[in-house]
Amino acid sequence: MVSFSGCEDFLVDQPESVLTQVDFYTTPTRINQGILGCYAGMTKVINDEWMYTELRSDNTCVASTSSSSSVRQYLTSFAHFALIASEPMLQTYWYNTFQNISNINAVLPSVLDNKYITIESQRAQYESELRFMRAYHYLTLVNLFGDMFKIKTVIGPGEAKKIVRSPVSEIYDDIIIPDLEIAATGAPKSYQSNNVGRVTKWAAKSLLAKAYMMMGGDENLAKAKPLLEEVLAETSLGLEPNFADIFSTSNEMNEEIIFAVRYKGGSFGIGSPFWEYFAPEGSANLFLKVGSPDGNNNPTLEIMNLFSRNPQDTRKNASFLVYVRSPTRTYPYVAKFIDNNISQALQAENDWIIIRYADIVLMYGEVLAQDGNYSIAHNQVNRIRTRAGLTGMEAFDSEKMALDSVYHERRMELAFENHRWFDLLRMAKSYNNENLPMDILKQHTFHTDSILYSSFNPLPPPAEFNYVNEHLLLPIPQTEIDSNNEMVIPQNDGY
Repeated sequence: MVSFSGCEDFLVDQPESVLTQVDFYTTPTRINQGILGCYAGMTKVINDEWMYTELRSDNTCVASTSSSSSVRQYLTSFAHFALIASEPMLQTYWYNTFQNISNINAVLPSVLDNKYITIESQRAQYESELRFMRAYHYLTLVNLFGDMFKIKTVIGPGEAKKIVRSPVSEIYDDIIIPDLEIAATGAPKSYQSNNVGRVTKWAAKSLLAKAYMMMGGDENLAKAKPLLEEVLAETSLGLEPNFADIFSTSNEMNEEIIFAVRYKGGSFGIGSPFWEYFAPEGSANLFLKVGSPDGNNNPTLEIMNLFSRNPQDTRKNASFLVYVRSPTRTYPYVAKFIDNNISQALQAENDWIIIRYADIVLMYGEVLAQDGNYSIAHNQVNRIRTRAGLTGMEAFDSEKMALDSVYHERRMELAFENHRWFDLLRMAKSYNNENLPMDILKQHTFHTDSILYSSFNPLPPPAEFNYVNEHLLLPIPQTEIDSNNEMVIPQNDGY
């Protein structure tokens, strides 16, 4: 059963088996059930997305360097670009993503057919929600895997084997951008309390701006700028006065959160796994009261040291903490996903925030840094620094200075929220240096944090020959290639 609530209040029990049965969606109620099932499908994707984004960046690392568990070894291979195409966990992430795209494609035709929904505002809302979710999945796919299978309708196994990988630019032009343009027009500005968490106009405009920025280039930045300005001007949104309150389980969907994948803790079976995934190793029955703390996705020494340079930064303790198991055993861990009231394993209350207002503020600063207005980009950076208790910066005197400052502030503000990987990819375009992302990651691994990574035992230490630009993309799961007897699916270079 797929069961959600508002997603804590707005979702209902819905058999997952009917999600791809197109002829099921013949009434507004059934269509709504299908859409809520697609929100549920997002959780399965988000549960694992951190492995392929934050863990591969310079923000986080695998906790125990001496564990021989198979999962720990898999995560280590993800983190250090030694991932193999036959990895089962990669296949699971791929399957869950395309399963939800299939779910979305199954519901969408009934929404587009006016005979099932007579109230146009409701029909437009439903279409916007589905298109937003599909665009989100494809935006992530093209930035993690590159050229992608373009699927906009429900297809059978035989037809699926005849679909070729389409260029990234085609996925943007045919799915991501048009889907988000429609969503930005048709989604409501807000919802009543029992529907809070569904896709809004501001979420769609924000994701559309991010899509343009991921595409890069002056023309796309120019398209992103007015979208960001619209979101920033919306009076119902803003920065939470206290940074830590953004992530509090008692303050969900606060004014800073534009879109989040929602979970509900307790006995409903729809809780989030992140607190158990990230809780400090060795904290069972002491720190984490239920479940088995995995100690994964831990802060790197580098980012902890960056926070330590400014002791007055109020984001530090809200971003990471250190669990002291003994005088000689300490474990740093991500603090943005703590749930002190968790009562069942893997069933925490924490939502996963996809877009928040601070992200939009800094993306706007990023655009200003590149469109000739770098001298005023500090105003956006200072909005974030002021909230963090830091002194403001003076006007930037070059585009590079502005970009350096914006990306640094994004790293500190959005640490452990799955943004750093996409920022690194965007930096290649912003600085016009395709080697920059991997150069940053090599510097982090083999110099800045070399003490940490050189101690991996019995796991092999990271190997520099894996740190090549080709490995910025993940491999297409080998099962997709091996199971196709209709044509040869090209694997990404380097795998």
